[in-house]
Amino acid sequence: MGFMAEYQNNMDAKGRVILPIKFRETIGNKFILTKGFDHNLFIYPLDEWKKVEEKLSNLKITNKNSRIIKRLLQGSAVEVEIDNQDRISIPQNLRLYAELEKELLFVGQGEYIEIWAKNKFEEANEYDFSEVAEDIDF
Repeated sequence: MGFMAEYQNNMDAKGRVILPIKFRETIGNKFILTKGFDHNLFIYPLDEWKKVEEKLSNLKITNKNSRIIKRLLQGSAVEVEIDNQDRISIPQNLRLYAELEKELLFVGQGEYIEIWAKNKFEEANEYDFSEVAEDIDF
């Protein structure tokens, strides 16, 4: 079963935050942290990240959008390890990109996890779900 649900944790002044236990049970001790598409962050288990890297390696570098996506995902990717207090440390450049402050949301997305600044998640999700669902063949 993939990652699902939403959890809130607070980040300390050094950029450390406890990874929710439901996610820790599945993801293992090491994983990849990178920029997300919506000024959030993505966490990929190592096996899923290999699939992402394979897809990225097949993109044509002559295509401008391919280069942008590679730069966003691969260029900012770091391997992260959970410490003995069940925390991860988010590098400052990623904290700045996602505008992370104290309150963070971890949102399961199946094969990966999103990290959001709580206020940014609320802003990004102010829409009518019924209208969104109309456009998707679900």
